[in-house]
Amino acid sequence: MKKAAIITASLLCLMAGAGAQKTVTIDWYGFVMAQTYVNTRTSASGAGGFLYLYPLDERIVNFETNDDLNANMHASYFGALARVGMNLKAPDLFGAKSKARVEIDLTGFNPTDNPILYRHAYMGLDWDRSSLTLGQTWHPLSELFPSTVSIAIGSPFNALNRSPQLRYDKFLGQNREFKLSAAALFQYLSASTGPKGRTGEYHRNSAVPEFYIGAQMNTGGFMFGIGGEWQRVAPRVESPSGVKVNEYINTFAGMVQAGYEEGLLSWKGKILLGQNMSNLGICSGYGEAETEEGTREWRPLTAVSSWTHFSYGNELKVGLFGGYMKNLGGKEGLTFQKLYVIGGDKIDAMYRIAPNVSYTVNNMNLACEYDMTSVAYGDRQARGNVANSHWVTNNRVLLSVTYMF
Repeated sequence: MKKAAIITASLLCLMAGAGAQKTVTIDWYGFVMAQTYVNTRTSASGAGGFLYLYPLDERIVNFETNDDLNANMHASYFGALARVGMNLKAPDLFGAKSKARVEIDLTGFNPTDNPILYRHAYMGLDWDRSSLTLGQTWHPLSELFPSTVSIAIGSPFNALNRSPQLRYDKFLGQNREFKLSAAALFQYLSASTGPKGRTGEYHRNSAVPEFYIGAQMNTGGFMFGIGGEWQRVAPRVESPSGVKVNEYINTFAGMVQAGYEEGLLSWKGKILLGQNMSNLGICSGYGEAETEEGTREWRPLTAVSSWTHFSYGNELKVGLFGGYMKNLGGKEGLTFQKLYVIGGDKIDAMYRIAPNVSYTVNNMNLACEYDMTSVAYGDRQARGNVANSHWVTNNRVLLSVTYMF
């Protein structure tokens, strides 16, 4: 906590110093949020249970009584989250409007968690027909997300990733309605999983950034976009016998997204299909497999994940989120010896249905969300797919009060 206090004080000093520069304008924003929830089942989550993911599999110790120890109802206290951010504007540089953003979360959900999370820290240049961004912000595959009450914003069905990056956007059309994007990204907090857990080390050892290209159209309230990324990770640089090795795995992921807004009605959705999407928070990964030729190689698992969200209203708003994920396994002819997958190697599929209602008056937002998430757990097969599955379900009720500024 002492370290957190020092970091917080340093950030406030830097912000105060930036505010003293008369050539820089600062626009502050943020919120203070309190939430409480009830779950009917033990679940995977973060931030003291408030960043909800999915229910855990059955845990039966005594097969005579057949009691499931994970079928356990529990509730939370009111957890607090404060978000503070600032948008900075400075004099033009190189014929472009210059800008920067800093945004941090201060959490009180769980004393053992890191109480400070820096979400965004980037600078940018905006020309009339292009822009350049450098720093940590949303991964291009994560930029569209649903308007849920939960702070998980649709994860693990939705990609949840903020990464350091260098990004270039080119705008076309009379009103800049078409956008072409290219980015080089580096894994930090949102990292791939592997033999040592989830860490950016595998990506750093590959010495190659992730590469993304995409295109998006916005016209008449309608949005449509496509994009894809390539990444290389090095799961191991040293063999079990202590010999230096160069072992890499190259993977691809693609996305299609769309949205529509008309009056009080809003709809948006996304489909992700790819290999080793663990850096995006998707229940995916890779493993060491034996091929039909008898060689041992690192090979990826493929997964598809999708979500859709409808909402209607303004001050009083109702919404509905739906998500689905499926583990497609590896290629035919593979026999995985070991798998490294977010959520483990027994998840076949999962889905979520989550309606919500919220009411906003001035700076205050009151919201309630019901979340039913079901996961199909089963027996891992040779090529990494799952069979003989059974469903487990968690029912969750979340209450939220947010004061925005």
